[in-house]
Amino acid sequence: MRLRRPRSGSEGVVRFTRGLADLGYSLPNRPWLVVAWKELTESLRDRRTIINAVLLPMILMPIAVGLPMLFLSPKTSPPRIAIVPTDPGALPLVERITSEVPGNFTIKTPGFNATDAILKGLVDLVVVIPEGFSANISRGGSARVVYLYDPYQLKSSTAMGLVQGVVDEYSREILSERLRSLNLSEEFVEPIRAVSYQVTATGAAATAESMFGVMLLPMMVGVLAITGASSFALDMIAGERERRTIEALLTAPVRRISILAGKYVALTVLAAVMGVSTMASVVLSVGVMAVAVPMEELVPPQAAQAAERAGTGLASLSKIFPQGTSPTVILLGIGAAMLLAALTGNAIVVMGASFAKSFKEAQQYVGAITGIMVLPMIAVPYAPARLLGPMRFLPITSVAMLARDLIVNPGDVAALTTSGLASVVYLVAFLLASAKLFGRESVVFD
Repeated sequence: MRLRRPRSGSEGVVRFTRGLADLGYSLPNRPWLVVAWKELTESLRDRRTIINAVLLPMILMPIAVGLPMLFLSPKTSPPRIAIVPTDPGALPLVERITSEVPGNFTIKTPGFNATDAILKGLVDLVVVIPEGFSANISRGGSARVVYLYDPYQLKSSTAMGLVQGVVDEYSREILSERLRSLNLSEEFVEPIRAVSYQVTATGAAATAESMFGVMLLPMMVGVLAITGASSFALDMIAGERERRTIEALLTAPVRRISILAGKYVALTVLAAVMGVSTMASVVLSVGVMAVAVPMEELVPPQAAQAAERAGTGLASLSKIFPQGTSPTVILLGIGAAMLLAALTGNAIVVMGASFAKSFKEAQQYVGAITGIMVLPMIAVPYAPARLLGPMRFLPITSVAMLARDLIVNPGDVAALTTSGLASVVYLVAFLLASAKLFGRESVVFD
């Protein structure tokens, strides 16, 4: 019996390279391309690279975004509501609540310990209808409905809002009957009505998907810049120095700028792969929410109506982008922003790694730098309008602002140009700084 040698993680890469040589193909005699091929094969020979760069974002992102929504949605996770109808005349209201509110209901007697049940997690909400409820309404007076809930549990607060909506509608119906009996209209007790209109740069109504897109995509662009291919960048500089392989590479008869260019080409390819997987994971996350969680539960009524007109499910993914725009063009723009972010972040990582003697020390340097840059980037989805302009001039944050501008107002050429130019300027500056540091003997060999 013939025994097979276990396959190693690099066997597939080696066989692929050898197969190209057997077919008569070889790399052009360009040092930067040889270095890029070396870095890519070393990175891809470890299966964990594919898992971390492609599979994990596409699996974990939809779970991280969709799972909290599934827990909060009353359709997918109905709240447990206990009703204590002390007044028998309040049964019509009880029937209305149980029929219109999604939830698991139990009817309790007046001696029920509501506080203990909520604190122990037996129920999410307790609705108490006090004695004399129906009598007060019949006399034309005001009756009370008491809610007991846990303010630290979002599910408890959500359940109270749902029940309160039904009770408010029931109250308005009683008010309408009283006004009709007095030959009065509802306008008599509601002299001012609030009417709201969305004001958007494109003039189109914001959908639920576009709101989530504005929240998620800019942050993902910034996260990609900070975490993207940084582990590969650290290994290409500090890792090689720790393994004492960078000396042999730098003493070869090749210009150092060619070596650095080859490493950046490899990082660009890896960053592009991670950017595509990140964008796909965000789109997939919005699709999971659109399918699993009705959007009208999560957004204002105007956006819910727009989403209902557009349709739910995966077909509503196109509503991430403003009406009248080309999703393909915007996706390409966001892809370019992700690539800019990844390259800028990698340049920063190379700068920090050039000073480090080991991989661990490089992580500490880079962690301090990225920690400072991540703060304004996280504020992009929440910043007031007056701060959006200055934020376009901050490193890394400018790229996140570019992604936001592409979704919110793709027709604003001035904003897109400002964010794009600032991002390119920072990229060039960091690339030049990293090239200068990489070429210093004292930094590389000391």
